[in-house]
Amino acid sequence: MHLQTSEFSVSFIEAEGRIVFEGSMRLRSARDYDELKQLLRTAHGQDPPLLTLDFRGLKFLNSAGIGTIGQFIVEARKADKVKIVLHGSSARPWQPRSLGTFKRIWPKVELTID
Repeated sequence: MHLQTSEFSVSFIEAEGRIVFEGSMRLRSARDYDELKQLLRTAHGQDPPLLTLDFRGLKFLNSAGIGTIGQFIVEARKADKVKIVLHGSSARPWQPRSLGTFKRIWPKVELTID
């Protein structure tokens, strides 16, 4: 599964249980992130033993996008059947701070910052 615009792409690599984010996600509202929400739910619904959200290639994620990821983390916590790993980069100053908030939503989330 793949989402692509001129500004960003999100790819679900099923064989690896990895969702890769690249570019800059600046959609206007939470509703504009519905396709991303569906991709996340689809990936999670396949019940991989581990689902990695790889943000290292993502330059920017606005508050609507952060909210969408947060909602997904809440849904995953309620299901509590798939281990979630968030992979970020210290080269993007917003990532350690923003991705860290997801760990507060669900302490079982593993956060790795390169």
